[in-house]
Amino acid sequence: MLAPSAAAASSADVEEAKFTPNHMLVDQLSRNPSAIHELPDGRPARMPRPEAVAAINEIMTGLFPGVDLAAINGGHLDERELGRYERGEVHWPSKYRRAALRAFLDAQSDQDLGFFRSLALQPVLADDRKTGKSTVDRGADVAAAGMPPVSHPRRSSTVNGSTAHPARVYDYWLGGKDNFAADREFADAITRRFAWVPKAARANRDFRVRAVRAVAEAGVRQFLDVGTGLPSPGNTHEVAQELAPDARVLYVDNDPLVMVHSRALMVGKPEGRTAYIEADVRQTGVILGDPVFAQTLDPKQPVCLMLAAVLHFIPDLTEAQRAVRTLVEAVAPGSYLVISHGTPDFVTAQEAAEYERMYASGETVARTRTKADIESFFTGLEVLEPGFVAVSDWRPTDDSGGRPTPHDVSLYGVVARVP
Repeated sequence: MLAPSAAAASSADVEEAKFTPNHMLVDQLSRNPSAIHELPDGRPARMPRPEAVAAINEIMTGLFPGVDLAAINGGHLDERELGRYERGEVHWPSKYRRAALRAFLDAQSDQDLGFFRSLALQPVLADDRKTGKSTVDRGADVAAAGMPPVSHPRRSSTVNGSTAHPARVYDYWLGGKDNFAADREFADAITRRFAWVPKAARANRDFRVRAVRAVAEAGVRQFLDVGTGLPSPGNTHEVAQELAPDARVLYVDNDPLVMVHSRALMVGKPEGRTAYIEADVRQTGVILGDPVFAQTLDPKQPVCLMLAAVLHFIPDLTEAQRAVRTLVEAVAPGSYLVISHGTPDFVTAQEAAEYERMYASGETVARTRTKADIESFFTGLEVLEPGFVAVSDWRPTDDSGGRPTPHDVSLYGVVARVP
């Protein structure tokens, strides 16, 4: 799903977007002396951009020896890109470039360089590993009672309403009420450019319902729904337990507001069980190691892994592949993998180019991917018919001709079985 950021501008100023210079980065670069050039009095001159770029690329090569930086998006830096960073046209370079810039400028964090992500699937977990302590965990008691944990050992403590979050933006596109002004503003900025996005959100939700129903009809009684979003009609446990009252569903999301509303996800059939973990999709160890996971699901039995409209918030394909592979390897044969993912394959070349411009400038953080990239998530799995299609075309129930076209959803929907 397309997702905007704080830099999103209205369609009227796409061509004349104004950017705020990254003064923090400019200042640090200006204080970096050249190893080659001197001032007339013999003091080192400011390091010119070509020298800085060469030094940054050399550091990057040393930090990532196994990565073909010349072939990947966001690899080796050039003078033009560094200039864009200084002018504030890019808020969030690739992880390779950020790491090299931190090392080059001896910065402790990306924020020290003026880099930020205003809308991202960021970890929201408190790092209690430093102290070895945690807050009160009543997971065992409340899970047995069919209620969400009141206090989670890694639960974030606050809801940030000033920054848009994918779960709340998605809720707004679905017509929900659990969102803030920042979410609505960012969502509207995207919709002004791509008017079909709310339709895509609804089509994705319908795909989830059909996929859950198909997997439940195949006999699966356990569901791990990662990136579930805010409660809305057609929640995974509602669909699964309608067909199988004893179905067990574990929800995972990283927005504290989802945690606040998670009680709505806990009201299921008494024969089954529903539970919730606050975690990031990239933190597979946290998800699989959480006691609530063991209390809710049995990985020795088939599990349906739901990753709907969530993987495109992981910018790096390798990192997204690693998350999927880790989850798939943790479940039993006969399990299923359900993925929906944003793609440029169904839109016009002009629309794809505009979206890439927005992504490069930090106006959106959803990394759309082609069919070839999305196929990599399903290596070794048995993809169900009809294969790699738009979410609206995956086993549709509406044959009236009124369902959205692939262009109007711009999302692949795929379901596969773990052999």
